[in-house]
Amino acid sequence: MKKRGEGSKFFPRYFVFTEEELIFFIICLLLDVSEYVVAVLLVTIVGDILDIVGIVACLAMFRWVGIISLFELVPGADILPIFVITWLVWYFTKKRRERTAY
Repeated sequence: MKKRGEGSKFFPRYFVFTEEELIFFIICLLLDVSEYVVAVLLVTIVGDILDIVGIVACLAMFRWVGIISLFELVPGADILPIFVITWLVWYFTKKRRERTAY
């Protein structure tokens, strides 16, 4: 019988977050949840301002990967959690880069 932690080499590393990764995830989650929870943000002007703030935050946090968050400006795309998807792409590209660096 295998001990806990043995098995796949790469599986456990994907679910251990640094403080930076966790803080960025919480920010992205709050940006996406705020669009779902607060009905006032569905107003065109206020919702677009929040989208632009989120896009600037994603570009500042994730650099070139933050370009994915521009999909937030597409009409009707507010249904998708674009900021969390941007974080996921950034996180997995970062882990892939770290894995290939060794």
